[in-house]
Amino acid sequence: MHQNYQDAIVRKYGKPDLFISMTCNPRWEEITQNLKKGQAPEFRPDLLTRVFHLKLKELLHDICKKHILGVPLAKIHVIEFQKRGLPHAHILIILKEEHKPKRKEIIDQIVCAEIPEINNFPHLHAIVAKHMIHGPCNDYNLNFPCMLNGKCSKQFPKPFQNETIENYDEYPKYRRRDNGVGTLLNGKFINNPWVVPYNPFLLLKYNSHINVEVCASIKSVKYLFKYVYKGHNCANVVITEHQTLQHDEIKKFTDSRYVSAPEAAWRLSDFEMHQKSHTIQKLKAHLPDQQSTVFHPHKIEAAVQKARTRDTTLTTWFKLNAEKNPPRTVLYVDIPMYYTLAKQNKSENIEMQDMTKQLGECMQLILQQTLSVTV
Repeated sequence: MHQNYQDAIVRKYGKPDLFISMTCNPRWEEITQNLKKGQAPEFRPDLLTRVFHLKLKELLHDICKKHILGVPLAKIHVIEFQKRGLPHAHILIILKEEHKPKRKEIIDQIVCAEIPEINNFPHLHAIVAKHMIHGPCNDYNLNFPCMLNGKCSKQFPKPFQNETIENYDEYPKYRRRDNGVGTLLNGKFINNPWVVPYNPFLLLKYNSHINVEVCASIKSVKYLFKYVYKGHNCANVVITEHQTLQHDEIKKFTDSRYVSAPEAAWRLSDFEMHQKSHTIQKLKAHLPDQQSTVFHPHKIEAAVQKARTRDTTLTTWFKLNAEKNPPRTVLYVDIPMYYTLAKQNKSENIEMQDMTKQLGECMQLILQQTLSVTV
């Protein structure tokens, strides 16, 4: 289903334009002001998740209703939980054509990868220094989690860049000027190459780690959808007794799901784990008289007779095109956008409705069926 959603969305609206990640800040005032004396935020997973859920709803409202980053056509977001327990959301946005960040001027209006000057923007400077600095790693800390074979797996620090460069094969190279502006972090001077891209408005309003990236290439689509749908964390557990360890890996190995306290609180609160702006309707394709049917093994004849008289979504679409004023410009996969398939007497009946938030996706045919159709 995730693959169908990806294909249907990209086919209709194109690649995602923005990739936004928001992480819960355990020091939000709404959290700290409701803690008991001496109580740490991690002791209140219910409070963490409820506040983050409200913040996320407000963020999505800003993006989808107030259009602070442009007018969106489609949106998808999923919730993920870090090993240390903090929830965060991954959001993919597809914008209208006139709002797509194709030029560097538009990219600079949405994404910033620089430390603001402390005298002009003291509050934003402090938030960037607290939430949007990567590491520092490399020579500053060779044991940082991002280090792989002696190098940063995230390619930090980035090179200085006087102006943004649109890169059609990967993420743009954001503007990172060598202007002498920086901040002290653990006694080390950190400048623009270490900044994780962000949006100033969102960062000021939500005061948490909010990474905003422009998706420049169609190549990034599969990675982004795979990333937001990568699934839950797992933990490998080995059960042993107070005796000499017997290495029987097959017998005592368990592949278990890792669930943190905030994730448990999130699910107990019945908050959504993912949300999509559009629903996808699977449309079956079949050869004449070869539609699938379900039957009782002792009632095969009745099932065959019923299948002969019953319309499917495909045959109903054929009938729609046979009418006096057929919608010949509407493809089979686009039918769910303009019509609803209402079942009457166990057959499909197409009725005209406004279904702009619903897309269709043809189910894949097996190779033998494909050859039969194309011959």
